[in-house]
Amino acid sequence: MNKYLKAILSILVLVLLFLAQKYSPLLSSSNEEEKVASSVVEEERVPENQSSKANDNPNGIILPIMGEQDGVLIEHEGFSLLFDTKTMCPRWVAWELTAEETRGKVSRSGVDFKADDQVPEQYQVASWDYNGGHYGRGHMCPAGDMKWSQQAMQDCHYMTNICPQTAELNKTWWEHLERACRSWARQDGSVQIVCGPVFSDNPKRFGKKHRMAVPKGFYKVVLSLKEGREKAIGFYYTNDDAPQPMEDAVRSVDDIEQLTGIDFFSSLPDEQEDRLEAMTDLRSWDK
Repeated sequence: MNKYLKAILSILVLVLLFLAQKYSPLLSSSNEEEKVASSVVEEERVPENQSSKANDNPNGIILPIMGEQDGVLIEHEGFSLLFDTKTMCPRWVAWELTAEETRGKVSRSGVDFKADDQVPEQYQVASWDYNGGHYGRGHMCPAGDMKWSQQAMQDCHYMTNICPQTAELNKTWWEHLERACRSWARQDGSVQIVCGPVFSDNPKRFGKKHRMAVPKGFYKVVLSLKEGREKAIGFYYTNDDAPQPMEDAVRSVDDIEQLTGIDFFSSLPDEQEDRLEAMTDLRSWDK
């Protein structure tokens, strides 16, 4: 009897060893798959307080930072913007302009203003909202900077890139600054530009259907990182028909940050950022 028991036990041991060898790779593979899946989940999980200082955007620019970053962040060909659904205007529009891009030949002729479907429908300002009013459609990122691409030219006519602007400011003083920026880009190889509106606490409203807030003024900041000639400068224009020569509109970038609550060029090294953002020398831009 003991012989039979021993024989049966030996057979059971052999069977168990066989089964262990056969299914061990499958169990190991399953564990590996679980580890891989867990790793993927960890990679896809984004920290809740991830800094918006990361310069990870298709247009390769230093995006501004605001204390209250609510709004619709939009990427178009050649520029980025943050659209404010409360004012129905952009908070800021940012782009890089290179020397090569200033030589573009794309015509603005036949390109119409249009609503931007990247914002919810109730906030899609239309071109006809401006009809019959005192204010014109003021480009933030100008058509003159987007002549390097047909798509960029079309995109800069989205109404999310537009603010109510007086005719005199739009056609004269603001345009003078736009032309100067193109000249600086050709001179230094490239410049980074951010601009947008500034509002009073209780702005008046304007528009046929969508009631845009009317800015009290506009800012623009410009940065050049040409080696050995790094510099920055800011400008502020009131939204009226008064004469506003460029030299009278000069501010430091620090001044514009104080005015708007926006942190510009934040990814620069702190020492360089502090030095450049204190500059107000307009003459240094024409050397």
